[in-house]
Amino acid sequence: MHNRFYGMRRLFTLLIIFYSTLAFGQGYIDLSSNTEVTPWTPDGALLQTFNNIGTPQVTVTATVQGNTNRLRNRTPRNDSRGLWLNIALGNRTEGVSVTFTFSEPVTNLSFGILGIDRELSFSNYQDRVLIAGYDDNNIGVTPAISYNPNFAFLTNGIDPFVRILSGFNSDPLDSTRSTVTFPGTGIKKVTIAFNSGDNIRNGATTAQSIFLTDLSWASIVPVELIYFRGKAENDRVRLNWATANESNSDYFQVERSTDLKEFTSIGRISSAGDSKQRVEYNFLDEAPLPGVNYYRLKQVDKDRASEYSKIIAVSPQTAASRFIIYPNPSDGQTIKLQFDNLELDGLRLSTLLGQEIPFAIQANNTNSLTIKPLRELQTGLYFITYADAMGRGRLTQKLWVSK
Repeated sequence: MHNRFYGMRRLFTLLIIFYSTLAFGQGYIDLSSNTEVTPWTPDGALLQTFNNIGTPQVTVTATVQGNTNRLRNRTPRNDSRGLWLNIALGNRTEGVSVTFTFSEPVTNLSFGILGIDRELSFSNYQDRVLIAGYDDNNIGVTPAISYNPNFAFLTNGIDPFVRILSGFNSDPLDSTRSTVTFPGTGIKKVTIAFNSGDNIRNGATTAQSIFLTDLSWASIVPVELIYFRGKAENDRVRLNWATANESNSDYFQVERSTDLKEFTSIGRISSAGDSKQRVEYNFLDEAPLPGVNYYRLKQVDKDRASEYSKIIAVSPQTAASRFIIYPNPSDGQTIKLQFDNLELDGLRLSTLLGQEIPFAIQANNTNSLTIKPLRELQTGLYFITYADAMGRGRLTQKLWVSK
């Protein structure tokens, strides 16, 4: 009865997805052997291309890398549960990865992972699956993940946008499902890395499996933004941005904030609509607020769908062109930066060995912001680096932490 119900539910789900694809222009790759629409062929292939998927059409390239000599059972290949990866690793540091790259960034990307578990009774492995997504500028995007806590647990990777699912209990039928989604943000590339976790006995790990399935997305990102930046002009702020591609675009709404929490619309610029050429835009904020002004763009389509740009920070007051860290030395809990013009995603905090440290940003009322590291900084030397997205400049300042 369970199998029959599962089969009917799966058929119903597939019908819904298929209908939605036709009605709303979605893209969908099943990855299971239940359909011949998007087969993985031949079995064991390490490179696969799915051409002209969905509406608008997108080409998806899948590459398998790592210790591929450890793959077993002619995998990767289609299975009734999805794209089957079966590996017998020599040790837990070995692993394989599957990267899906899209010819155009796609929105609301989602996929399923089946069978993340751990077995230490008759076998010797702990499934460990790392998920990392990137937008069109190769900037990491944090996914939302649902999973069964009876069989797996979720942790963060070294980079703040990376998530890791690790097996917790044995699931002999490989039936537990985890769902990964990237809501809203356009995704250009996603990597799923599969190896064994730490919780295993000494010696070689035995064969372990996961299944990837139901890769779907809502549509392509209608506007490809090349850059978005701002510059103080005395007591005003000039915003500039450019697009390389526009499809069904209606207008840009310029929004401003002083606390990174509440944004208010301060203007609207009509967009080109449909264009395959570079289009440049500018907007002048005649009355910026005192202190730091944070800006973002809301790009709105003709069908009212919308996307937000990254956030930039500009101070209309005259200030040094470089950022200043204070106090320095710091207690490592809060780090303040004084600046004139920064793109927030261009900031990096790293150790002496180059390991990046995730942090949160808190807006201040003056031309400064506060960085709060998400893990405790020990006494020593660190670096704060700023590089704008266009590669026009890179600046590194030393940060001393003393406790």
